[in-house]
Amino acid sequence: LARQLTPGPYGDYVLSVARLEQNKRVDLAVRSVAYWPEPLRLVVVGEGSQRRLVERAAEEAGVGTRVSFLGAVSDDALPALYREALAVIYVPYDEDYGLVTLEAFLAAKPVVTATDSGGTLEFVDDGVTGTVTPPEPEALGAAVAGLHASRARAASLGDAGRARAASITWDGVIDRLVSHG
Repeated sequence: LARQLTPGPYGDYVLSVARLEQNKRVDLAVRSVAYWPEPLRLVVVGEGSQRRLVERAAEEAGVGTRVSFLGAVSDDALPALYREALAVIYVPYDEDYGLVTLEAFLAAKPVVTATDSGGTLEFVDDGVTGTVTPPEPEALGAAVAGLHASRARAASLGDAGRARAASITWDGVIDRLVSHG
């Protein structure tokens, strides 16, 4: 599936995995594509009540041809999509946990997220495992453009993310939850 999406070299797309609902702000990720270098594209995985609005955001931003909406994909197909991506963009508003972040890290991909994304920020350290920006298309676009310009930096952030994910244990999660009351 990933090979069908990437006619060019490895990493010619950034992946978004989220329900297409208002709090996930996939429309924000879509609008940021206008600030990415071509031929970099966005691949959106997910379904939801906001799909038509997110598709309209792509058209309004003039990036409709650079955004692929895959809908729901199988659990077997998802790892390849993560593996072949340059990075993952995940900008929910005030997320509780952010499983997508850990999935990206397990695939050694950096995560681009927003300063108000909540629990995602427990994992994404700006400049260490990904990039944290204001929740604005221009800022997100600049972050993605930076990863595109330096594949070595993107790989380094992804490797740090993988190490971070490997260090997470259920005992550690429970201790952290209990300590936060």
